[in-house]
Amino acid sequence: MFRKISTLTLLALSFSSLLASACGSAAEADADPDVELESVGSSSSALTGQDRLTACAKDPRVVAGLVSARICAGGDIFARETFGGNGRTCTSCHPIGHNTTLDGPFVNALFAQNPNDPLFVFMNDPALAGLESQNGLFSFGNVLENVDGFEDPTHKFILRSVPHTLGLSQTISADPTDPKATVPPGERTGWGGDGAPGDGSLRAFLQGAIKQHYTKTLTREVGVDFREATPLELDLTNEFQRSLGRTRELDLNQVNLSDPIANLGRQVFLDPNKGRCNFCHLNAGANFQDTGKGRNFDTEIRTSPAVGDIGVLADGTPVFDGGFGGINLAQPNMAGLSADPNVGDKNAFGNGTFNTPSLIEAADTGPFFHNHASFLGSEIENAVFFYIDPSGFGRSEAAKDMLPRFPSPIAFTPDEGNAIGRFLRALNVAFNLDLAKQRLSAARTLFTRSGASSAAIQVGLLRLADAELNDALTVLSHAPVQPFYPVSVDQIGLARTEIANAIAAPASSRGGSISNAVSRVETARSPIGANINYNLGSGNLLF
Repeated sequence: MFRKISTLTLLALSFSSLLASACGSAAEADADPDVELESVGSSSSALTGQDRLTACAKDPRVVAGLVSARICAGGDIFARETFGGNGRTCTSCHPIGHNTTLDGPFVNALFAQNPNDPLFVFMNDPALAGLESQNGLFSFGNVLENVDGFEDPTHKFILRSVPHTLGLSQTISADPTDPKATVPPGERTGWGGDGAPGDGSLRAFLQGAIKQHYTKTLTREVGVDFREATPLELDLTNEFQRSLGRTRELDLNQVNLSDPIANLGRQVFLDPNKGRCNFCHLNAGANFQDTGKGRNFDTEIRTSPAVGDIGVLADGTPVFDGGFGGINLAQPNMAGLSADPNVGDKNAFGNGTFNTPSLIEAADTGPFFHNHASFLGSEIENAVFFYIDPSGFGRSEAAKDMLPRFPSPIAFTPDEGNAIGRFLRALNVAFNLDLAKQRLSAARTLFTRSGASSAAIQVGLLRLADAELNDALTVLSHAPVQPFYPVSVDQIGLARTEIANAIAAPASSRGGSISNAVSRVETARSPIGANINYNLGSGNLLF
């Protein structure tokens, strides 16, 4: 779903300035809540990982026991460190205030507000003209990736959407029995599942991201175009990323939604004779049912209509994204993969399989799939119906792989498909509300313990909470059948009013409005259902 763009949402990109202020870094945030937070330019600081740990020990969130110093320091690296490169940081492509992902409308709104944002450095620096596809980024929110190596970066590239980084602790364990990834990486990262260099771990992913996205030129020379992260920086960033979003899986057999259509959707999702969704998305997460770990699948989305630029080999052959396993191939691996003769080879490098994403966070992070398959639409129901399309998932390798266990195709009625979408919307809204409450409760704790000295951090948390509530309203209002949790809709609106009052209030007197907002969010959450229990990581309180 394209989320509503607002000034406050875009300002979430610069919430790193709040952490910078708390840690005593060069970029200072204005502590006056009546002054809008302004975007701050990223610059490679002289702070080492140990410097950040020392500074974060004084962060009000650390002092209050809300966040550890290590996660605070990792968050500061994630938000502010450019590693001597082109000005980008992790949050350039993973903005916390936008669900740590990008989409076309967000990119366009950001450019209108700040065309000098480091995300757009390729438009202003001739040495980086090939760093991104302007059409891919602005039209689809896709970034350019040289996943098959840098030997010929102007030809060997693909465009991929930016996976959100929420719930990574629950989504990256590799299934060693996966037949589509005979040599699985240490952990599944990126859309191919093999996105990290070295040992393939989430910890190592940062080194690959620096080389791909942070470089000053396409030569990508270490020590000239960027510096590599130190072992401590890798450790701290790894710990921070694992603390984002949720830190546990649901048990859908225990979940009970009060909305009857959404609860029907849960049942269809679990039914092996209908939705069969739980087979690949165990408990609406990212793991395979048999092992509880991540697998790759070829869903046929890779042969969908092109969404922007693709790589082109020297002989003129268009190269589409081949997913997992292309890094060591000199030429595309055409064997065994289907191609459409009307549009050219769709096979690219790799075996055609892609990493399975979590669905709990899906309803407000569309468009969907590794290429932001915009032809499907940006609502969660659009993605659901792809799986009963005989020209879509029905002809995929993944569908064929299911035949030994399920001799009939996935089949559900239009009403049942909409019910699955409604079920996923309910899970997403519960997650939005829990994140909002976590941030509001932290703001209340800081108000009580440190008062005006943490005013800027309080405002940042309030704005992030409001962004989650805005998402929840959008997810609810876009459901095909209305009304959808009307009590929740009313209470969310009242909570947002309280948040606005808290932000506008003097730093010494916002506590009542924050407490009122917490109560409204709790009342909005109550009708969603039972046994939807997300343990949330403390990294959600940073930026």
